[in-house]
Amino acid sequence: MTEIASPSPRALDLAPECLGPRLEAFLQGHWKAPVRLSNWKRFPAGFSWVTLGCSAAVQQAGAQRTVELILRIGDPKGLLAPYQARPEFMVLQALQAVPGLPVPVVHAYSDDASIIGAPFLITGRVQGDTPMPWKGDAQGRRASDNEALSQDFTDAMAALHRVDWRGTPLGQLWAAARPDTVARDQLRHWARHAGMLDAATTAVPPQMHYAMRWLDREAPVADQVTIVHGDFRVGNFLQQDGRITAILDWELVHAGDPLEDIAWAGLRVFAAGTPRIGGLIERETFNRRYAEMAGVRLRPDVIHYYEVLGLFKSASMLMGATQRVACGSARDVRMASMGFQLASTLLEMNRLITQAPR
Repeated sequence: MTEIASPSPRALDLAPECLGPRLEAFLQGHWKAPVRLSNWKRFPAGFSWVTLGCSAAVQQAGAQRTVELILRIGDPKGLLAPYQARPEFMVLQALQAVPGLPVPVVHAYSDDASIIGAPFLITGRVQGDTPMPWKGDAQGRRASDNEALSQDFTDAMAALHRVDWRGTPLGQLWAAARPDTVARDQLRHWARHAGMLDAATTAVPPQMHYAMRWLDREAPVADQVTIVHGDFRVGNFLQQDGRITAILDWELVHAGDPLEDIAWAGLRVFAAGTPRIGGLIERETFNRRYAEMAGVRLRPDVIHYYEVLGLFKSASMLMGATQRVACGSARDVRMASMGFQLASTLLEMNRLITQAPR
């Protein structure tokens, strides 16, 4: 008889009556002012960090102001656990005043799990909704809105890749990043996430081992090392009235080859069955505008390499989800369905390897 796995540890307590007082105490220490939190709301999107919204009434200088907040919690049982809030906070702090790159205001963070039970990041709330390529959103919007969103998307990526991050505190955080190692750094990270560097792990599809060796052998040297978002795509920004109001979901941010972001944004899985990037932007239009604004040389062979690496990353995430379900630690029921996507992801990865430029 198969033995049933032991129940996973108690879930994070996200009830306002538990979470609220702890976060209020933290913010009162941070802002040096009395704080009361209300109007809690949980946002269901995403498989990784838990996202909550609330209103903060802050009493300062004899007057009260209200601040709309977003709380992102790195759930210890989340898809990409274990989490750290510090890198995302540092990046968003460095990007606050970059023209053409709208990001949320950052207020505070902590990686001390004793405060609310997990690492967390607090930002300002930005108005807008999230277009999803798989819903065919581009088909239902006005052509003028699609054109404006396309330009904002392209300009935001270009603005990110132009940032002189070495002149900020990120220069110390990513001091080891080098043009000749950044591709393999990402390969090792995702191989580790899939359990491929653990000698005790055997349940890894052979396609992953083949791809890992191919990616290691073909790893390019980057022309330059920039801030790489890591998940820059349609679906990870807010828009209002046809303009992007904030680029979101920075948990995979790192120093790397900017072509990695381009390859990820252009994967077919995000294209809603169209030849456009994210189902939104004509590739030639994007390439021309991005190259002009970012000053980055577009190398088709390197972009192809990062498309393969992107699918390796996707497969690693899918494997991580199924492993968490198998051992009983997954709390999100959606993780159980992610295993169905693994075969198609591996087939697409194999296809791209066979089509790689020689």
